[in-house]
Order: sequence, then structure tokens, then C-alpha cells
Amino acid sequence: MSVTPSAAVFEDPVINPTNISNIFTVQIFLNGSLDYETDRLYTIQLDIITTSRPVEQSFNLRVINVNEPPDCEAHFKIPGAEVRVSEDTSAFVPLYRVLTKDPDENDTITFSISHVMPATSQFHIDYSGRITSNQTFDYHKGPKDFSVSVVVRDRAGANCSGLVHIKVLEVFKDSIDFLFPIQKVSIQENQGAEDFVASVKANPNISVSYTFVTTYPPYKIGRDDGVIRTSYNLDLESDSTLTQNVLLVRAFSESEGQSGTATVTVNVLDVNEHPPFCSPDVIVLTVAETTEVGKSLATVACVDIDISNFNVSLTLIENSLSIFKFRLRNGQLQVNSSLDYDTEEAASNHFQYEAVILAIDSGIPALTTEVQILVTVTPINEFEPQILGPLILPVPEDVRRGAFIGVVNAIDRDWPFNSLRLSFPGGDSAFTIDPVGGQLYLSTELDFEEKQFHRVKIQAVDFDQDVDKTNQRTGATDIIIQVQNVNDNAPVCNPLSYKSIIFSTLGAGVPIVTLSCTDPDRDPLMATITNGAVVDRFQMNGLGLTSKNLFSYVPDGVYDDTMFEVTVQVSDGKYSTDVVAYITVVPWSTTKPTTTTGAPQVITVLKEFWDPEPWFVAVLTVTGVLLLLSLGLIIWTVLIRTNVNSKGSENHSASGDKVSLGGSVSLQNISDVEDDTMRFDGRAQDPVTGWSYSFNSVTGERRWLEPRHPI
Repeated sequence: MSVTPSAAVFEDPVINPTNISNIFTVQIFLNGSLDYETDRLYTIQLDIITTSRPVEQSFNLRVINVNEPPDCEAHFKIPGAEVRVSEDTSAFVPLYRVLTKDPDENDTITFSISHVMPATSQFHIDYSGRITSNQTFDYHKGPKDFSVSVVVRDRAGANCSGLVHIKVLEVFKDSIDFLFPIQKVSIQENQGAEDFVASVKANPNISVSYTFVTTYPPYKIGRDDGVIRTSYNLDLESDSTLTQNVLLVRAFSESEGQSGTATVTVNVLDVNEHPPFCSPDVIVLTVAETTEVGKSLATVACVDIDISNFNVSLTLIENSLSIFKFRLRNGQLQVNSSLDYDTEEAASNHFQYEAVILAIDSGIPALTTEVQILVTVTPINEFEPQILGPLILPVPEDVRRGAFIGVVNAIDRDWPFNSLRLSFPGGDSAFTIDPVGGQLYLSTELDFEEKQFHRVKIQAVDFDQDVDKTNQRTGATDIIIQVQNVNDNAPVCNPLSYKSIIFSTLGAGVPIVTLSCTDPDRDPLMATITNGAVVDRFQMNGLGLTSKNLFSYVPDGVYDDTMFEVTVQVSDGKYSTDVVAYITVVPWSTTKPTTTTGAPQVITVLKEFWDPEPWFVAVLTVTGVLLLLSLGLIIWTVLIRTNVNSKGSENHSASGDKVSLGGSVSLQNISDVEDDTMRFDGRAQDPVTGWSYSFNSVTGERRWLEPRHPI
């Protein structure tokens, strides 16, 4: 999709499948050479198109420096540089300077003379490539031409070589006039070789040739026309001595035996052609997100090799993500604000902050250099997990075992957000929790009546939020499972049956029986009579059983039952319990009982009595008479009394009960009968009360016997 900085040295990607399904290799090939000194880092953005969605991926390509040999000037290598030297040139005056460049930064080069033709030891070359002679020349006695072979080497031994041809010129004594014997000219640097510098003209009336009095390697002069041109490209940054040179030009006529000298001062003007050079040219850092504000991350040093435009200013340019994250102080890149790892915006940019340091020189127009900054932030586990709740979770008690009962929410502000595992640190057999989703499940049955609250400690432990995977933080809190009451128990009544004996005179609405019932679920209770006709006779006031009206026992009129079985249903609205009440009503006469004037009498009341057939009574009577006759007349009176008492004792033994009727009449055994007027010879039943009594036909007196139903 893109290559930054722009370069046409990459072929289109080639995609090849692998032996693994859905895994492919992407190959990228170069179609040209990379230059470490030009661009050291390329950012390549790929767009991968799949069947599901497009995917963007970028990677950085770093160029590794490789040593390259020094670069000698072309005219120095083939066919070789030519230098013309006057025979009167003084010793140790520079004759020529070998110009060369080393593509490798901060590399050093050395110069050496390998051989000289004709052989001589008079030539030397210094560390800067200047060739000098340690003696003067003699045009007539010495050699007129020399060939000097020079080798240039870097620290790794890589080299280039060339030739310098030195020609010795004869010096004439008579002077030749110039049209402009003194000239001052200015030219711009980096205009290339053969750039016009100046033109020298001698007396046009004679034929002359032009040469330099001494060698000036940067310049050359036309032998016939006197035009001075540059020998090579003049770069002030490579050789600051080129700023100003005074050229001595000699015109000579071999035919006339005359010569003359002119002066040309050449000023080379600096051109802003070199952008600032910065070290390092790329800043790639990895820092922790907790790096403190003000900490220095890197130092950038920028220089401009232009002679006059060497002032460089630095400006930090940030993008929308890195804005205000960094600052520049005296060339130091410092942290300006928190390098927060824990944001979605940072995650979308692969937790990298990008910026550019722009170096601007003082030339016109200004030239710039960019220093790319790529800071990758690493995570630090800063925050403890927080459990948000709910801190109180209501759960009905009838929830089944294994049911979902709620979700515990927890957060962690470290990226990736909420990368947590939840658990019960102490273990809890009543509940289980999904460690990832926080869903709570019931492991046992709840009972509101046994336990209304369950306090559970929940722990959240984060993971994968630090470079050090063992650096984990833990948060814990207690939540309360609040058991909600549900009507799941029937009312409890104790006892389940009641027996009660009442008088018929008991008023309506007066409690007969009060039920003792409770509900384990604490629900309100309601009692209802459920069986038959007793609904019309009785009613429930709360848990109290009462009669609706008075009982009636009127002879030949309304005569109520004396035994009642009342079934009462006690309900809490959902469940019910039945209670049975057995009610015995004792009829009570509204007339006062009759009392005698004598001493209190005790009547033995029979619970049960024998009522034989008439024929049996007759037989028994005859038998008794025969028995009495056999005992004799002496004890006749005694026998009669004894007979009465014996019957009373038998009745008393059969019953064993005594009844108190109240007032001055009490029931007791008859111990004595004074006369025949106290004899009772019949049995009857009172129609009002239903009580039985004996009747004395002589006196008309009644003696009460025990009623048919016990009091």
C-alpha cells in the first residue's frame, strides 16, 4: 500500500501457501539497491485481502550499513589528472590535491604514493591528499614530465587509485602585458566541472600561451584562450579552502621569449544544498507506561555541513495520538505526559506513539531533515481489580439447585480491560461462579426459615496485564445472598384435635376453642369451617371457634344436637392444615331444682342402667320373695332396708361417678331411709334437661339420677 520514505526498490508481494491450512507466506523482493547513507529505515504498509475481511499490517525494514570503498574522482582515475608546474615553483608548495569521498559515515581514509615515473623520491602526499615536492624543478636539466600513482584506502582496506601527470614549464624573463592584470570574480559552489570562472587576455599583438604559475587543482586554464574553468565540482563542504583562491596566471611566448603574470582572485559562494545531518536519524524505543514525566528518552544532535548555513533548529511534530506526549529540551526527547498503555486508542495503534523531529537549517530556501520517532509502550499492572456487585443479591428460597441466580460484575482498568478470573478464595459449597463471565449458580438448596443471609467472599485476579506475567493483582469483596421468603410450608397446628364440653347457656361469640397454629413462612393464617351443617351453628373469629347463637333444648320444640364434630381448615393462602374440634353441649334447664328440708341427700347417679324385659323382672321378683320368706319374719324390716341399700350400692359400683348439681343438693350414697315415705318405686326422665330421676308415689318427691351424658 505504501513505502515510507518513498522508494521504488520493492517488488509486489508474492503470496505462497504452506503445509498448514489457512497459513500463507508473503515474500517481498528488492528490485534495486538500498543505500544506508540515504535511507536507513523503511516502513512498509501491506493490505491483505481475505475472503472474510481485509487486514492491514505494517513492518519496518532497517538497512544495515556495509563498508564501501572510497570514491575517487573520475578524471583522477582515468586517464589521470594533469598538473602544469613552473620550473621556478618553490619546494613544498602544494602541486595537486586528490579529492575523494568515502560513502561510509565517520570512516577515515589514508593517501599513499605507490610509485613515480621516472623514479624519484621528491614527491610526497599528506593526510588530506595534497601532493608536494621537496625540491624545485629544472626545465632544462631535469625531467619535464612525471607520473605519480596514488592509492586511497579506508580503515577496512577498501581502496581506489589514480594518476597525477605533472608537467614542468619553462620560465621566461621578459614581461607580457595583460588587458586586466588583476581580476576578482565570484562563482557558486557545486556548479560542476568545466564551470566558467574567468578569462585572461594578454597583448593580442603576439602569440602567447597561458598557464598557472603554480598548480591549482580546482581550476584549469585554456592554454590557447586563457579561459579559467573548474577542474571538478567545487564543494565548500568538502574543502573549505576553496572559499577563496588567488590564481597567478602566466602568459608566455616561446617565439618571442617573453612572459607575464596576471592575478585572478576567485571567491566561491556557498549554496544551501545540504540538509541538516542528524544523529541518530531514527529513534526506536521501548519504554514502560509508568515512565515518569520529564525523563529523557534520547538525545538528537543535528549539524549542517554547509559553510554559511550551519545553524539548525529542531521542532517536534506529533500526530493525534502522540500529541503532548513528548517534548524537546536542548536536543533531548523527554516524556511530557503519561504514556498511557490502557486505552483503546493506544491499542488500535499497537501501543506505539509516533512523532517526528524536524531539523531546519538557516539557508534560503531552508532545507530540512526528519528524524522518525517510534516509541513502543509496554504494559505495567497498575490497578487492582474492582468488584462492582451487586453487593446484595436477592434469591427466592425455592430456586432449584444448579440454577442461575445472578452475575457478579468486576472491572480492571489495565489493558486488556477486564482480563479477570473470579473465584471464591475460601471455597463455598453453596454456590459456584463462572471464572470468566461471573455468573453465579446455586449448588445447594436455600431455606429462608433456616438462614436468611449468606455472606460470600468473591476474589478477582487479573492476568496478562504486565510484561512480567507473574505480576498479578487481586481484588476481593463480600456480597450478600439475601434469601427471599417463599410460601413453601403448610401451617403447623398443635394439637390437631380438641375436645370441649360446654353448657348450652354459653353465649354466642364466646370462644369455645382457640386454635394454636403458626406458619413457618410467617404468612397470615385464615381459619375456615369446612364440614357440613355445623357451618350454620359455629363460626371462626380468627383462630377462635365460637357459636353463632344460643343452643336450644325446648321440649316439643327446637332441640339441638349435643355432640358436634367441627373440622376447621387453617390456610396460609397456599397450603392448609385441618384441625378437628369435638364439642359436647350440656343442656341446662331454666327452672330451679327442687330441694328437701332434711339433711342434704346424696344421690348416686348411674351412668348406665339395666332395663330388663318385663318377664325377667317378674321371675326375679318371685325368686326374691321366696328368699326373703326363708330368712324369717324376725328380720323382715331389716331385710327390706338391706335390699334397698344393696341395690343402691350396686348402682354406685357400676357407675363410680358423682355429679354435683349445685345449690344445697349433692349427690351421695343414701345411707338411711327413715320411713316408707322415702321409698322411690319408679324411674322417669325430665323432658327439659334430659336427666333421669326416681319417683316416690306416696310423697311425689323426685330423686335425681346421673344424666345420660357425662358432665
